[in-house]
Amino acid sequence: MMTQVIAYRSLMKIYAATTIGIGLSLLAGYYLAMLLQPTAQLDWLSFLGVFLGLPVAVAFISFYIGWRQKKGIVEYNAPEWDLKPVQMTIEDAKSLPREYNRKYSRLVANSNFWLFFNPILLIILIMALPLYSFYEDDRLSGYIPLLNAVLLVILFSVTLFGAFRATSNSASADFTLPLIREAVRLADSQGKVAGVSQVRVVLDKAEDGDLQVYDNPRVILRIKELETEAYVESWSDDLKAITKVLCRLFEKDENPQVVWWWISTDRNFRKFVHPDDEGYYVRNPVRTNVRSLGVQDVVLVTENAVALIAKEYIQTRGESAGLRLLMQQLKVENH
Repeated sequence: MMTQVIAYRSLMKIYAATTIGIGLSLLAGYYLAMLLQPTAQLDWLSFLGVFLGLPVAVAFISFYIGWRQKKGIVEYNAPEWDLKPVQMTIEDAKSLPREYNRKYSRLVANSNFWLFFNPILLIILIMALPLYSFYEDDRLSGYIPLLNAVLLVILFSVTLFGAFRATSNSASADFTLPLIREAVRLADSQGKVAGVSQVRVVLDKAEDGDLQVYDNPRVILRIKELETEAYVESWSDDLKAITKVLCRLFEKDENPQVVWWWISTDRNFRKFVHPDDEGYYVRNPVRTNVRSLGVQDVVLVTENAVALIAKEYIQTRGESAGLRLLMQQLKVENH
């Protein structure tokens, strides 16, 4: 008997908890505020209990409900994922997280700053309104119970949603997307380099029925006139940074395959001519005042990667007016 990869549990518990939580928040927020809001004098103990203690309690309870439900909503039997590279355009890569996270909302852990900051803003607003009414404009006092009830309901809903969305469960390690936006930003920058004819974002993808997982985002570039003979592959682990580059010029006729690696911790290109597995360092061909290429030098690293391939092709495979022009545009020394 084949084991089911994903077994979803019913959402009825979270629906019931949400309905009850909204109802209690409305009642408690309205009637407690009506009884204990400051009017003639300010009783700080009562005020803090209703307009600080209550919203904080609501936030903790709703967070726990969201966290608990996300943890137990799925039973996951991990298969042997067979990851294979797939290429997509920059636009497709940009839209993938939004569509994917919506489809697998019960499996992925997807948090951001606002999911945790919005409840804090709401708690501050719940405290600020009655104080403003007491000290500045008592015409607002008649609306405080209703406003307090509505804000408590919003606080309950926002916190529960944030907890559910951000919490991981047994399937999250496999289904949560890697940081594709860094690869997208890298692709945007590299696509502007002279000589680049095609830019694609690459991810390793595995499928099991209608389930898909992704891993290892990176960027692959093709070079004008060498689209079928070479490519440049790049990785990014941080915002607007480049951490690793692979340049490959395929074997042709009697000329062996040539590979260059650039790693941010090394900062120099190392050349490998098949079957050599030791390699040796080469000078950066592009003229520049930058002495050592770093993670922020995205364009310069890419220009050197393209120039290395173009220069090697001319030296070992034959002349090319297009590649000569490209090296001139890239300011390659002794082109």
